[in-house]
Amino acid sequence: MAPLLFSLFINDLPREIDSGCLMYADDVKNFRKIISPSDGLLLQQDLGRLTAWSVRWGLTLNPSKCRSFTTTLRRAPVRTEYFINATKLENVGEIRDLGITLDTKLTFAPHINNIVSRARRSLGLLFRSFQTGLGRSKFNQSALMCAYFSNVRSTLEYGSVIWTGAADTHTVRIDRVQHKFLIWLLSNTTSGHAASLAYADLLSHFRITSLASRRVQHDLLFTRNILNSKLDSYILLYSISLHAPARSIRTRRLFYVPRPRVNTVKRGLFCRVPHLVNSFLSSVPEADVFADASGTFKARVLTYVASL
Repeated sequence: MAPLLFSLFINDLPREIDSGCLMYADDVKNFRKIISPSDGLLLQQDLGRLTAWSVRWGLTLNPSKCRSFTTTLRRAPVRTEYFINATKLENVGEIRDLGITLDTKLTFAPHINNIVSRARRSLGLLFRSFQTGLGRSKFNQSALMCAYFSNVRSTLEYGSVIWTGAADTHTVRIDRVQHKFLIWLLSNTTSGHAASLAYADLLSHFRITSLASRRVQHDLLFTRNILNSKLDSYILLYSISLHAPARSIRTRRLFYVPRPRVNTVKRGLFCRVPHLVNSFLSSVPEADVFADASGTFKARVLTYVASL
C-alpha cells in the first residue's frame, strides 16, 4: 500500500515543470533538448520549480545523489551547469538507469562491459558449484542448462531491445560467454559428441539458439506488444510508422524505415525494429503482426529465428 500512496503523493510533479519528466518509484528524471544556452536556462528553471515543489510537500532533495547527464553525437555540444539548492550537479559520462548503463554517445559499450563481467562471475560460480569430482556421468544436462539460463543468460539478455543496436565488436562478446558454457557442458555431461567445438556446432548439438538470434526474437515480440497495446506507451507506438508510398513499388514494406546518416541512430530501436519486422514479414508472409494470436505469432517468430 505504501508504494501506491507515495505514487499518488508525487503524481502532480509533471504538471509543475515544462521540461520532460520521467518518474519511477522515487526516481525522477527531468530532460530537455538543448540546442542553445537558453534551453539550458529553461531546464535550470525547471530544477528550481522541482526544488520549490519538494519544499512545499516536505520532500527534501539530496543534491549529492543527483547527476547531470548529456547524450549527444555533436562534437561541440552546448555545455550548461545545473544546480539544486545552490549545489552544482556533477556531470557524468555514464549513468545507470533501471539496470541499463548509458553513455554519452549511446554506444552501450560500458553496459556490455558490465553485463559480460557479471555473467562471467556467475558462470564461474556455476562451474565451481559442480566441481564435485563425481565425474560427468553424474551431472544432469537439463539441470545445468536451467541453472545457466536463470543465472547467466538472464543477465546477458536483460533489456536487450534497448542496447541490441550496439556495434558487433561489442555484442559478439556476449555470445562468447555462452560458447564457453557450452564447451564446459559438453565435457561435463554424457550428451554425446558434437561435430566440433565451434559455436555453431555446439548450438546445433544442444539444440539451443544463439544469443544474437534471441535478440532478434525479443525485438519482434517487443514490436508486436507495442502495436497491440500490450505495452501502454504512446511514444513507442507513434515512433513506428506505416509505410505508405506515393506510387506503386515492387518491394512491399509494412513499416517505414528511417534513413539516418549516423550508424548509432541507424542501429537504434526506431530504425532497427521496422527494418527487422519488414524482413520477418517478407520471409514469413502468413504472419500478421496485428491479427495473429500471441502464441501463433511467437511460434512463427521462433521458426524464423531458428532459420537465421
